[in-house]
Amino acid sequence: MNFFRSQTMGYYKLIIPRESAWNVMNELAELDCIHFVDYDPTLPMINRPFANYIKRCDDLLVKLSLIEHEMKKYLKKITHCKDVNLLIKNFKQLIKERSKASHTYLDEIENDLEKKHQQLIEQSTNMENLHERRNKLIEHKSVLLKGEALLGQSFFQPANYVAEGYVNLQGKELDDIKVLQGSVKFNYLVGVINKEDQIRFKRIIFRITKGNAWMNTMDIESDQIVDTKNDDAKIIKSVFVVVYPGGGGSNIITNKLNKICESFQVAKYTFPENNMIFQEKLRQIETELVETRNLLEMTKNQVEAYLDDFQRIYQNSNCSQIEELKLFLIKEKYLYTQLNYLRVQGSVLYGSIWLPQGADIKVDQALREVQTTYEGLPTGQLQISPPEGTRPPPTFFETNQVTWGFQEIVNTYGMPRYKEINPGLFTVMTFPFLFGVMFADIGHGFCLLLLGLYLCVFNKDIKESDSILKHALIVRHMLLMMGVWAFYNGWIYNDFMSVPINLFGSCYYQDDEGDETIWARKEDCVYPFGIDPVWLCVPNELTFMNSYKMKLAVIIGVIHMMFGIILKGVNAIYFKNWVDFIFEFIPQIIFFTCTFGYMDFLILYKWSENWDNRTQDAPSIITLMINMILSPGNVDQPLWGTKEDSSEGQVQTAMLLIALICVPIILLPKPLILNCENKKKHAHSSSNLSENMNKDLYQKINEESEGTQQNSEIQAESSGGGHHEEFGDIFVHQVIETIEFVLGSISNTASYLRLWALSLAHGQLAEVFFQMCLNGGISTGGFVGAIRLLIGYAIFSLVTFGVLMMMDVMECFLHALRLHWVEFQNKFFKADGYAFEKCSFAKVMQENAAPKEE
Repeated sequence: MNFFRSQTMGYYKLIIPRESAWNVMNELAELDCIHFVDYDPTLPMINRPFANYIKRCDDLLVKLSLIEHEMKKYLKKITHCKDVNLLIKNFKQLIKERSKASHTYLDEIENDLEKKHQQLIEQSTNMENLHERRNKLIEHKSVLLKGEALLGQSFFQPANYVAEGYVNLQGKELDDIKVLQGSVKFNYLVGVINKEDQIRFKRIIFRITKGNAWMNTMDIESDQIVDTKNDDAKIIKSVFVVVYPGGGGSNIITNKLNKICESFQVAKYTFPENNMIFQEKLRQIETELVETRNLLEMTKNQVEAYLDDFQRIYQNSNCSQIEELKLFLIKEKYLYTQLNYLRVQGSVLYGSIWLPQGADIKVDQALREVQTTYEGLPTGQLQISPPEGTRPPPTFFETNQVTWGFQEIVNTYGMPRYKEINPGLFTVMTFPFLFGVMFADIGHGFCLLLLGLYLCVFNKDIKESDSILKHALIVRHMLLMMGVWAFYNGWIYNDFMSVPINLFGSCYYQDDEGDETIWARKEDCVYPFGIDPVWLCVPNELTFMNSYKMKLAVIIGVIHMMFGIILKGVNAIYFKNWVDFIFEFIPQIIFFTCTFGYMDFLILYKWSENWDNRTQDAPSIITLMINMILSPGNVDQPLWGTKEDSSEGQVQTAMLLIALICVPIILLPKPLILNCENKKKHAHSSSNLSENMNKDLYQKINEESEGTQQNSEIQAESSGGGHHEEFGDIFVHQVIETIEFVLGSISNTASYLRLWALSLAHGQLAEVFFQMCLNGGISTGGFVGAIRLLIGYAIFSLVTFGVLMMMDVMECFLHALRLHWVEFQNKFFKADGYAFEKCSFAKVMQENAAPKEE
């Protein structure tokens, strides 16, 4: 079973002639079954033999991203690849039909892309320059028209200069300034400024001139000027006119105003001296604007023609040309990255790979196919070899659409060791169940169930749409199972949005005794499924449900943790680790059974007893467990038998003694045995020589690069624990393990009470929302009640969706995650393995084929 334990891995040596390295790797990467071992993880990629090819691919991908940006700018639709396997076949067929060497196709793409990119850059630069020129002409035209509107015709008439001095223009209108024109000469400052800087510019002008200037502005139409540096976004600018007294260019006010304009980077323009020059300038600007618009249109058409070529879908392709080029470059980059994991020696590349059991046949067939397809090219060789160093094989599980999400939950915490039991198999069942215990509600669970069903049934339609639910498709099966268990546990608790459902008829009836009305149970009546609805309508509802859910949480938690301990024993048997099995698993399972397993037995025994008419004799389980530790053998209120004649005290004493004896068994024997084994290994380590090993071709070549091999082995030892451990380290580690297990048994059991706490919180929130939003309208009745019910239902729907269906789902999900990561998996899961990274074109291309979200 490949999902219960990792697939069996084989260690092989791969030898490839350098002249056929591209062809061999191109075939092997389509198999999706090879894990290349890096011969020297400390060596940077830039210092490896194929680093130059990777850099070329990166540079070309940058150029393609610039072209893609231009296509989005011109609203060109890019057809993304939906079937990368078909595209890989097209690439393979295209390269096979060429008469040149296969790896030279990258050179052709590079040359072609360089030319097209350069042409596009030139056209884009021309477009930008033309837009800048058009902006200047529009600004100049606006200055003339708006300036004339602001200043009027009288300013075209030259004034006789009489005096130069301070003239207070503060608060004056333009007509008042015109009256002074005959006696005082005025200067004009005309230009264009961004509208967002207009108020700040006006304020500084006022402060610098101390009110000795008149300023006014008029906005330019917002759709005329574009920002070429920001994807041709529209810019709102304003024409400003500053009138101030002064006689020449060296005037102090003039110098100050020029410096202000420079700091604001405003464009200044000169105003014509007379009306004839004004009209001539307008005609000239209009002519230039027409020419510029025509040039812009022509350049835009040329740019779009270039982009249409990248947008086009060619024959036998399923995506746009730019997408095809991008995926080919990603494929080439990935191919050379994998080749960098191999060591180069002369004209040969050689390295190590891991293969799943049976995959060596596929690799041999691929190597033979290279020799058949490309005549004259030597193919590679595959040789089985014993693993080097101390690093174990990688872990590989085959997952499908259902199991992928649950396996990711496990992998996020840590990758299982090679051949260690995979917690993901059990997480598929236990994770949705624990979520359902916390989120138990018939109505809310059914909503979650419907969502999961909708995502599963219409997943193809949703995938092709722009729906926000597209992001939830990957966990649709998980949502479906979570909804199923929440719906099921809702029936167990008999809770439909805080309202009980009397489906089978209650086993209780009201009986009047004097002035009091009590609930009496029908004889030999048991409610068929779930909680009797009457318990959710009585005053002690919260007390009863709290007790029931708390005990149920403890029972589930203890069973879950005991199952984790059993898996530890199964692992020990599989790895033939009898020390762990005898001195850890056996005492741990006995300790847990004698303590918390006994507590579960007490809960179930108490539930099985009929306490009618003698509820005062029912003992408290918590009291029994506390007295078992503090007062062994003394049972004030026994669960079975009488106080004078009861074996319960003896059973408790025996359970406590057995549990106490298990603690030193967990603590002492294992470090002593391991210390003895380490001494024996250390004494005989010098006799374990490697001259008896058969040397194959790879090993002979490897001897010539002994330094690199030694470096890899030293690193493997430092990461894999190949050094001699001292007894003190072993003993301290075992002390920590023992304390963690004993104290963790208590804290972990208490941690499962979150199943009760979150279920209680969910039920109480649902009840509060129902009482506050709907109960008033239902109880009022009539027209007023209908209006209250209508408004209340809208509020009830919103808060139910936001708080319970969104926040509480996430909360229950995270708590179920915690119970698996900490309480369950720490009983057997080491989580120090590493994943099988299969060399796969399809995988890396699929990751880059989907469009990125903006």
